[in-house]
Amino acid sequence: MMNALASRVLGPICIMLVMSFQAVAAEEPAALIERLGGQAIGIVANGADTTDDKQKKFEALFDEGFDVPLVAQIVLGRYWRTATAEQRDEFVNLFHKYIISTYASRLNAYSGQTFAVTGEQRLNDDEVMVKSVVKDPGGPDLKVDWRVLNRNGENRIVDVYVEGVSMAVTHRSEFASVIAQTGQVETLLERLRSQTGQG
Repeated sequence: MMNALASRVLGPICIMLVMSFQAVAAEEPAALIERLGGQAIGIVANGADTTDDKQKKFEALFDEGFDVPLVAQIVLGRYWRTATAEQRDEFVNLFHKYIISTYASRLNAYSGQTFAVTGEQRLNDDEVMVKSVVKDPGGPDLKVDWRVLNRNGENRIVDVYVEGVSMAVTHRSEFASVIAQTGQVETLLERLRSQTGQG
């Protein structure tokens, strides 16, 4: 149920953020997320762009906004250690395609949501949790927190929490249940190849 709610409301907001992510490493995490949210709302709400145009922008800027290899490693969890180098590389690639195909289909789902940063919590020297709220005209407010990691002088999102539930952990649980069917990472890779049209 939480995953369905996150897909309905978080999807467009997540897309709104990543679609305007630029090289802004010097900016503080809270200011970064707030500014990007405001800019991205205008982009997603723009009816002039075609769905294909929006998807291309989403994919390009998703790669800039999120630390995709690190997120993929977090999502694969303990199976990252047992996967071969070739399987790791393929998983990162398939995970990227999976996220793009999952969220790009919701690029036109924006329906008047507003986004505001409400605070931040420093987790350690390199990580900050930026707290925000999504106000949905068609439903209750939703608390969304963004885990931002500064690595090599760049701030990037590595996880998103919806009402306290980590999306990385949610995906990890889903993927682990697939691997558990055989105990082999290859089982998950086969599933992702099928879902992303890669085989």
